[in-house]
Amino acid sequence: MLSRNTAALHADKTYPRQKMSRSSIKASIEVRQSTVRMTVCVPSVQPGGRVVRYTGGASAIIGEREKTVVAVIQQMVEWIDNHLDENLSVDRISSKSGYSVWHFQRKFVQLTGLNVYEYVRVRRIINTAYILTRSRKRILEVAVENGFNCQASFTRTMRDLTGYTPGQIRTRFTHNEEGLVDIIHALINPA
Repeated sequence: MLSRNTAALHADKTYPRQKMSRSSIKASIEVRQSTVRMTVCVPSVQPGGRVVRYTGGASAIIGEREKTVVAVIQQMVEWIDNHLDENLSVDRISSKSGYSVWHFQRKFVQLTGLNVYEYVRVRRIINTAYILTRSRKRILEVAVENGFNCQASFTRTMRDLTGYTPGQIRTRFTHNEEGLVDIIHALINPA
């Protein structure tokens, strides 16, 4: 099952309650004092709640020359987040970046701690867990809206990454925001 990680958890700012969509969750690559970390921002379910920032992934130290690479990876993270409902391949994403598949994968892993394929899967699962716990949409509808071909592949991926089926995510974590926090921590900080 999931273990609680020691990644940084910060409540940033008040966030008005809004319509549930995958665009409510944002991922980014942050640079602070020459250190790069992956951050995922998730709105609270509570009315007038806060955006909760989950920081994780690999912690990379970058030099002056690598700032361009960080900017490209950040652009690709944003692009991936905006296209999660589409068929995304490593080839397509790396060609969009302008880097070779090999170089893009190497830099992506260095900065996020996940390879591109794993990152896409994790982002889709974070989005679907969020939507399942905050809406009454059918599981198949949530799966298709987030790039899964069918409910069976969605259920398999959800269970493989979280230890829970989509139905269990909905019933166990709809009113258990701390449990959802544990899942997101485990997803962006793989053991």
